Amino acid sequence: MKNNKFFAVAGYPVFHSKSPLIFNSLFSAMEIPGHYSRISARSREEVFEMFEGLELSGINVTSPLKSEIFALTKTSDSSSAIIGGVNTLVNENGNIKGYNTDHSGVSESFVEENIDVKGKKCLVLGAGSAGRAAAYALTRSGGDVSIINRTFKKAHILAGDMDCNAVVFEKLQSEIAGSDIFVSTISSGTEIIKAGWLRKDTIIFDAVYKSSILSKTASAAGCRIISGERWLLNQAIPAFRIFTGKDVIKKDKDKLSRILRDHDRSSSGLILMGKREPAENIKNRLAGLIEDMEISIATDPEEIAAGEENFHSKSNPIKILVYSGARKEEIELFPFSDLIVWGKGGVEETAQRVKVEIEHAR
Repeated sequence: MKNNKFFAVAGYPVFHSKSPLIFNSLFSAMEIPGHYSRISARSREEVFEMFEGLELSGINVTSPLKSEIFALTKTSDSSSAIIGGVNTLVNENGNIKGYNTDHSGVSESFVEENIDVKGKKCLVLGAGSAGRAAAYALTRSGGDVSIINRTFKKAHILAGDMDCNAVVFEKLQSEIAGSDIFVSTISSGTEIIKAGWLRKDTIIFDAVYKSSILSKTASAAGCRIISGERWLLNQAIPAFRIFTGKDVIKKDKDKLSRILRDHDRSSSGLILMGKREPAENIKNRLAGLIEDMEISIATDPEEIAAGEENFHSKSNPIKILVYSGARKEEIELFPFSDLIVWGKGGVEETAQRVKVEIEHAR
């Protein structure tokens, strides 16, 4: 473990993220001494505190932290400045530098699907960080891009930044009907695309990689669908290159595609660190909040001393270790975690955060 480098994805909620599956699979396949986990972080301050405290070599960040963190990092790629956000951070000799690989996730997905975007009428739904990355990728590929968002002002600002068009939300149905490519960057729980709005020859790119309402509607309409898992994988590969300096060959990428498609997580381990309350208090509050779930809560780090296999016992689908020790000991626990919660918000806030993470990952 001494030579291991540690990486993570940070956000909230983040327990559902498949990024550790991608990076840890690549570390194993390429025999790179590294480990990748998840960090529950609700602010840029938490991200930077965890980055430094756990001595991470690199970190990925999810929305809505990408734009917040961009303002505090030195960027090393021009795309970050145009998109206005970073999703990949590295520690280079004590300096944290930010990169954006989200746009590569979009453009590469179209390339591997043999879809030429040039001249196509493209509609992007959403003006957040994912929408900005999608608009950047599509305009660079020569698409005729329009942005639509519930708040027109945000769509107008994004369109101005990308030199494309902004459309009022009330025209969503007609804009979809007239588009060759429709990219949705909103959550799976937003049911705004109605059956009958989609043409069979419209290409749908859904940023959500869990089962979404849009994907089901598009499938029923007979549309060609590009899964959000393609976006996830194709943005992770350049991030992996930034982290390690290594390229991913096609054989390993194809294997990752199968792993993502077939993965069924049956057990997980959470570790709570940096607590400011007695471990027993957090344990009792957690037990009260999540009593209906199959979860084991421990306060003794020796319970995972036998190794990761025992900690991730399938007899207890989720195990939580409430622990805080010296920084060295916390770093040593890092490879055993699927999710780390920096429990500095007190018993109630920490327990609520864990509850949200677990429920969102279901």
